[in-house]
Amino acid sequence: MTITLKLSSEQEHRLRAGAAQKDARAVREILLQAVDSAVEGLLTPAYQRPQAKRLSVLLDKIAAELRDAPALSEEAVSRAGIYADHL
Repeated sequence: MTITLKLSSEQEHRLRAGAAQKDARAVREILLQAVDSAVEGLLTPAYQRPQAKRLSVLLDKIAAELRDAPALSEEAVSRAGIYADHL
C-alpha cells in the first residue's frame, strides 16, 4: 500500500528547511501533521466525504420531486417493454 502525504506549500518549505538543517524534531512535527490528515481521510467512510454528501443531497432532492410520479406499468419495465423499439 502506498499512502501519499499532502503538504501545503508552507509545510513543504518547512520540511525542506528542517531537513536541510537536520532538525529531526521539525521534520517529525510536519510529517506527523501530514500523517494525521492522511489517517483521518483513510478512516472517514466514503459516505461522509463531501462529494458523497453532495451526491446524497442531490439524490434525495430528485427522489422528493419524483415522489408523486406515477409508477411504471409492468409492461414498461419488462424485457419486452424495454426493448420494444429495438425489434
